[in-house]
Amino acid sequence: MKAYLPFSLLFLLFFFLLLSTGCTEKQQPIASSLQVSAVTPSPDIPAVATKQATREDLVSFVEKAVCFAKSEGRAKALAGFNQKNGSFFDGQLYIYAYDFNGTTIAHPVNPEKIGVNRLYEKDAAGDLFIRELRDMARNGSGFVEYYYINPTHNNAIEKKLGYVMKVDDTWWLGSGIYAGTAGFAMPRSPSEPGTPGEVKAFVDNAVDFARQHGKTAAIAEFNNRSGPFVMGNVYIYALDYHGIILALPYQPDQLGQDFSKLSDAAGQKFTQTEIDLVRNGGGFLSYLYVNPAHNLTVEPKVSYVRSVDDTYWIGAGIYPGPESMVDNKTRRFVEEAKAYAISRGKATAIPTFNNLSSSFIQDDLYVFAYDYNGTTLAYPYRPNLIGLDRMNATDITGKQHIREMVTSAKNGSGTVYYFTRNPLRNNTTELKASYLMDVDGTWFLGAGTYTAPGPSRMTHTPVPFAT
Repeated sequence: MKAYLPFSLLFLLFFFLLLSTGCTEKQQPIASSLQVSAVTPSPDIPAVATKQATREDLVSFVEKAVCFAKSEGRAKALAGFNQKNGSFFDGQLYIYAYDFNGTTIAHPVNPEKIGVNRLYEKDAAGDLFIRELRDMARNGSGFVEYYYINPTHNNAIEKKLGYVMKVDDTWWLGSGIYAGTAGFAMPRSPSEPGTPGEVKAFVDNAVDFARQHGKTAAIAEFNNRSGPFVMGNVYIYALDYHGIILALPYQPDQLGQDFSKLSDAAGQKFTQTEIDLVRNGGGFLSYLYVNPAHNLTVEPKVSYVRSVDDTYWIGAGIYPGPESMVDNKTRRFVEEAKAYAISRGKATAIPTFNNLSSSFIQDDLYVFAYDYNGTTLAYPYRPNLIGLDRMNATDITGKQHIREMVTSAKNGSGTVYYFTRNPLRNNTTELKASYLMDVDGTWFLGAGTYTAPGPSRMTHTPVPFAT
């Protein structure tokens, strides 16, 4: 027992030193589903095993380094971070440090970079990864995906998940784990909205908050990446009726910018569409926008927007996958239609699907069918389209949804979302997510659910389909 007493006393002294610096407070990752408390062991105790590094290990490793820097001072900390045989180098996990101008001040893997400003250096994907890491650190802490050399794999270029934290207003540090290691995936947290209905509820709650607390307090909270209105990839954004950005938590550099004339990759002026929707009571729209979970790459997004008052409006959106847009009822409905088509044959199935009195029409859930040339075979609510080649047909945003259906069905099954008229709501334009299945290699069928309301009109310049 006596042999361990000095170490115990030293550990307690170190603990109280950290307590005085605030390092024992719980750190909240900005865009993460993790709930991880700061770890404060002695710097001489190894934090994690290299081959088992997870997101939790990564966060703890960086938090430990920040605590060390705050307790020991910048000079001593940087000396420790630059040692390959030190406590802050564990295979793939190592600490790097930069000032907020983008100049490297510690890097055990690339010591030649020390003193070099890397703010405009690009990774293998062409991204300004140091700038993105720096911008994340300015907000306190957070994750960024990029490409970098892996010292445990002969310095091969690999995808890396970096976690960074601000030490003080002059410098920050970080570390990372590589693709293929445990915990690299960034799953959606249980509380994060994942369906259009949940997004609408999220926005409605934010409107109530804004009206109760006032515009100034609401805008500040919407821009707070650690607040209740930023939940993983789903966040509240706010604009005025001229299209000026008031809140955009993952792109703070865009605050005050005019988005009214911006178009997405499909040519849709999505902000103008949102403003049209808001002025008509609010609703859903689909467009292309950057996804914070995927290094701000452009992906399809479905948003709900609504007015707060006569000076500004807010919205939020998801980057939908098949699971979030199509329910099990719709999937079973399509599977039953396919089974019927196979058992009865095409000649019997097609007239049945076109019969408004058949069991394959359940309110606004109905079966439609096409061959792989894009020719309409079944469309019970629009019989005038039967026999027409619709391969190049577009929805109101300019999206060639039939062509996308053909591509998805050729893979066996898939989900496509687009805007179309809902026959049971006076043919109003609504967002529809359709589940598709191949029948026999020559034709496919599908059915979908509507999300109301959608836009009354779109402001867009259609872009030709790229073959």
